Amino acid sequence: MKKMASQDKNTKLNFKDILNGEILKAEFLKNHLPVIAVILFLVVVYIANGYHVYYIEQQNKRLDKEIKEVRAEYVSTQKVLINKMKYINIQDQIEQRNLGLKELREPAYTISSHENGK
Repeated sequence: MKKMASQDKNTKLNFKDILNGEILKAEFLKNHLPVIAVILFLVVVYIANGYHVYYIEQQNKRLDKEIKEVRAEYVSTQKVLINKMKYINIQDQIEQRNLGLKELREPAYTISSHENGK
């Protein structure tokens, strides 16, 4: 009868037993070891997930900053290229390098050969 009463006491755990330290008894730990192991595993996974999310957020912030820098560089490079492609700038560059090129005064014409009876 006494064994039956002690088993009932072990299976039912209340707040008073937790405060008294009943939860730390070897018998209780042995009975609930799988549940405790699962809970500890889930806590570790939860903490690791939090750190992983923090790492990914930091990476996203760094990449966003890098994208803004590259976009600014693209715009400035595009502006320089468009400026160099202007007609007046091309003429100035030809004159500076003394290439001897001159603008056509007459329209271009096509030279064709009449092969195969055409």
